[in-house]
Amino acid sequence: MRVFKYLFFALLFLIIGFYAYGLFLLKDEVTVSRETTIDRPVKVVYKTVNSMHNFNQWSPWPKMDPDAEFTFQGPETGVGSQMTWSGNQSIGSGVQTIVETVENKLVKTKTVFKSKDNAVSHTTYRLTPIDEDTTKVEWIYETDFDGDILGRYVGSMLDGMLGPQYEQGLQKLKEVVESQPEYDFSAVSEDTTANQNILFIPIEVNSQSEISGQLSSAFNQIMMFMERNQLEAATSPMAIYQQVGADVEGGFGSWRIDAAIGVNVNGLSGVTGELQLGQLAGGQVVKYEQLGSYSQAEKSYEVIDAYLQEHGLVATGAPWEVYINDPSQVSEAELVTHIYQPVKTVQ
Repeated sequence: MRVFKYLFFALLFLIIGFYAYGLFLLKDEVTVSRETTIDRPVKVVYKTVNSMHNFNQWSPWPKMDPDAEFTFQGPETGVGSQMTWSGNQSIGSGVQTIVETVENKLVKTKTVFKSKDNAVSHTTYRLTPIDEDTTKVEWIYETDFDGDILGRYVGSMLDGMLGPQYEQGLQKLKEVVESQPEYDFSAVSEDTTANQNILFIPIEVNSQSEISGQLSSAFNQIMMFMERNQLEAATSPMAIYQQVGADVEGGFGSWRIDAAIGVNVNGLSGVTGELQLGQLAGGQVVKYEQLGSYSQAEKSYEVIDAYLQEHGLVATGAPWEVYINDPSQVSEAELVTHIYQPVKTVQ
């Protein structure tokens, strides 16, 4: 009996000690933090982390359950961007939502763990530019056990449990961001153009290799008409890309292009056949100054697209190219092409 008595008091002291330690020495609020540096400007890192739709590109958890289901709701980026997941015991289930952003400084999310009685935690990505091309990223987890003694004990182990996963995630985030192409925007500018009357000939080709010859022929027709009617050019020759060839079922789609030259007239007589008088609408544009071969246009448009995405702009109409100098008069390396893309600011 005495042995049982000792065991009873020993167990009682253990329980009292357990709760006393948890109550007085352990904290409700627990923070786990890890950091890394990424060799990219802060705006590039911010763009990547400011979307729950991108989260699984660097998250350490999907590989813990390849069969987990992920769905995405809300906007692609910013406050309201949301991910819902359901997986095995290792990752559980829940909803994570971006609830606060400060451009190029932080992104904060709220996570509700459905598999843990709707426990709530907050995660913050804090971004600090070290220089123009390097960013410090802190991944910070915060939770509050609100007086739950057992939870406090779990919290005391969170750094060891969660820290290594954050380190893996940050390493993957670094790889993802640093693998993204870097674009030189020095040749890109924003401008506003005025309405411009044009003489134009619509052309349609089924192969990109046909474009140069067709444009040259159309420009010659327009210039001959202008010479006969003693009209002066208001612009250099230009090509307005109404439809760009794209992959379609069974082959490659056609290109529809207006070969055009600007003129300062409001009406014309004697315009027949393919030749037409129209107007190139003015407005907000992004302009790219291309130097060199016409064949680099695809890369030029890639830079324009990257600029639009990074600066919150969307294309609103057909782009056009203005051929500033004559390829028969200058070397290929000296060719100058101005590319214009009509745009508007994303609301």
